[in-house]
Amino acid sequence: MITKKLGMPSVIATGVGLIVATSCLIMLSQGVGFAGKGFIIAMAIACFLNILVAFSFAELNSMMPITGGLGQYTLAAVGPFISIIAVLGGYFICNAFAGSSEAAVIGIIANAVFLPNVSPMVISFVIIAGLFVINLLGIKSFARTQIIVTGFMLGSLLILAVMGAFSFGSGEVVKQTSSEFNPLGLSVISMSAMAFWLFIGIEFVTPLTKDLKNAKRDIPIGMIIGLIILFIIQAIMVFAVSNYVPYEVLQTSNQPHMEFASRLLGSSGSYWMSIISIGAVISTLNTVFAGVSRMLHGLSKGGMLPKVFSKTNKYGVPYVSLSLIVASITITMSTGISTAQDLTKFILAGSMFWMLSYIIAHVNVLILRIKRPEVERSFAVKLFGVPQIIGILGMIYMMINIIDVPELKKQIYTMAGIFGLALIVYSFLWVKFVMKKGLFETISIEKVVLQDDALDNEEHLIAAMLYEEEMLKEKNRHKVSATATVEEEV
Repeated sequence: MITKKLGMPSVIATGVGLIVATSCLIMLSQGVGFAGKGFIIAMAIACFLNILVAFSFAELNSMMPITGGLGQYTLAAVGPFISIIAVLGGYFICNAFAGSSEAAVIGIIANAVFLPNVSPMVISFVIIAGLFVINLLGIKSFARTQIIVTGFMLGSLLILAVMGAFSFGSGEVVKQTSSEFNPLGLSVISMSAMAFWLFIGIEFVTPLTKDLKNAKRDIPIGMIIGLIILFIIQAIMVFAVSNYVPYEVLQTSNQPHMEFASRLLGSSGSYWMSIISIGAVISTLNTVFAGVSRMLHGLSKGGMLPKVFSKTNKYGVPYVSLSLIVASITITMSTGISTAQDLTKFILAGSMFWMLSYIIAHVNVLILRIKRPEVERSFAVKLFGVPQIIGILGMIYMMINIIDVPELKKQIYTMAGIFGLALIVYSFLWVKFVMKKGLFETISIEKVVLQDDALDNEEHLIAAMLYEEEMLKEKNRHKVSATATVEEEV
């Protein structure tokens, strides 16, 4: 048995480390450019919606403390067809494109600032290979790297944010064209779709559940603490950016976070932000490798992917699944699409599935409360299902307002439709002809836990057998009752 090694710091570092990517630093700065300090309102809405996501994932995890995450939760709630679409669309496809973008960025930054004689692509390959090895060495190796990198990154961002917010920088404080806190008025609510990306991905902590010393406590509390930490630091950063960069520059700059750092502290600020950006990429890729590989591993254990993806090495790492996500990111980056203008369309199209996966998570919670109310939940914020309903409506709003440019929105919807159709076809064929099951044929929570358990857990086995036996008796009772009714009518 693999000893449980991780605690609360690892949970927070994993959730926060994935979210704080270079794309988030850019979106935060651009959001301030369009909405001023009022962007904090949009951030608060987005943070609240992601806290609701954390509530649902924490409840699902408390019922099924498994490594497979959403795929296996969905298998128990609505069956394998939706489960495959949720994981492959929301996590594999989305992160294959977004991860390749982050990997390309780290090479470009390192080449421009530190290694001008080394190809950006070579730098990116070396970083990917290093993180691949770190993850192969087990969860402790992953967590140690994550805590160090995330701690440095958050500490540095907080220092820069405080310096900027209180005008401690060496640069000149600018006078904005608008002095209003919220120049957009109620229209700032529409900016919550952009702000949403500053908090998305906190559920990546759930695949670590079996490696945590106290998962029942650390998963829900760690996710919520992580989101609150992010909101506080990024809210301070809003004031900092507003003090040093004109809104017009933030709106048009391709690297607005670098613009802020250079105006705050000159060349030393640029170097510092470059290091932070590199740390953000390392942290994001490290979490994607660990989280997505375990989700694919979970699908394989449930029979929803080829069995080869369930193989693990001596450290308990699903190395085949890990190799797949690493290879997909590397190949996508190698094609050059990571630096192309069309990349935004790919990322946002993939992100449509990420938001769909959040809707599925909320629906899973509501269904399992009805189907299995007797199952112990160490964490649940019920309130008559209101948090889940608000969360579902919020995700639909985000999908409708994915971007304000009509032509680009049409292209994103088209691309998402193509990906979606491919996933539907694959999922249908796999469930029908490989698994030979009904599209929405669920299995018991007890069986889901058993599938995820590498060892034969007698307690879970007995519970699963008893539940299945009870369900069979219930079906037989219904058949007998129906037969008796027909005979009486005759």
